[in-house]
Amino acid sequence: MLYFYYYYYYYYYYYYYYYYYYYYYYYYYYYYYYYYFYYYYYYYDYYYYYYYYNYNYYYYYYYYYYYYYYYYYYYYYYYYYYYYYYYYYYYYYYYYYYYYY
Repeated sequence: MLYFYYYYYYYYYYYYYYYYYYYYYYYYYYYYYYYYFYYYYYYYDYYYYYYYYNYNYYYYYYYYYYYYYYYYYYYYYYYYYYYYYYYYYYYYYYYYYYYYY
């Protein structure tokens, strides 16, 4: 029985530990997602200005979209990475719970 309580509180702790990190990186992702789109519209107006006054507009336009998809992939990667670990320890905790119960 003590063995059961040990695993119960042990994975109960890890469940909330990764549950906390899941929501931490969840809002961390949406913070940069909002922060990025703020600069998206800012630089969009900036490069729209270059469309009329600079012949290198298409170069800047390509340069901008390159970093757009780079950061888009980067924060989605971290979001699903910690989302996976959250569910991993979640089911790992319930496995030991029902096994030793």
